[in-house]
Amino acid sequence: MPNHTKLRPLAAVRPASRLALGLAALALTLPLAACDTGNDPRNPDSSSPTEISETASPGEEASDLDPVGKWTSPEKGDPFLEFAKDGSLEGSDGCNAIATSWKVEGDEITIESFMSTQKACAGVDTWLSKASTATIEGDVMKIMDSNGKVIGGLEKENK
Repeated sequence: MPNHTKLRPLAAVRPASRLALGLAALALTLPLAACDTGNDPRNPDSSSPTEISETASPGEEASDLDPVGKWTSPEKGDPFLEFAKDGSLEGSDGCNAIATSWKVEGDEITIESFMSTQKACAGVDTWLSKASTATIEGDVMKIMDSNGKVIGGLEKENK
């Protein structure tokens, strides 16, 4: 008779290792999914300048809703948004750069989706990277996320 080595059954080990591998894959995938939040601001095909200039005329739709200029926050990292007359929008969430476009729709400013780096900056709340829409009340701009929830505010910079 041949000498056989008895192997331990793997059935009990497999579900635990599958769960561990699944959790590891999920943990590695979620941060990557958060990196792409929309159109590439460097890609002119995502929104042509003619579209922006046709829709981004704040004075025509709501004369009191004029976001043009720089809006800032004294928070760590100095987050800001700077709205240009041509419909372009640049800024920073205090850690990562923001570049996109904007337009006025009724009584609300729509901030087009944008891609941003996802650097980790200690002690900086990157709430501004979730901006989707905004409203203005006096010198305060309320920023909302894609669910319409107010996530923060910016003040008009006087220059």
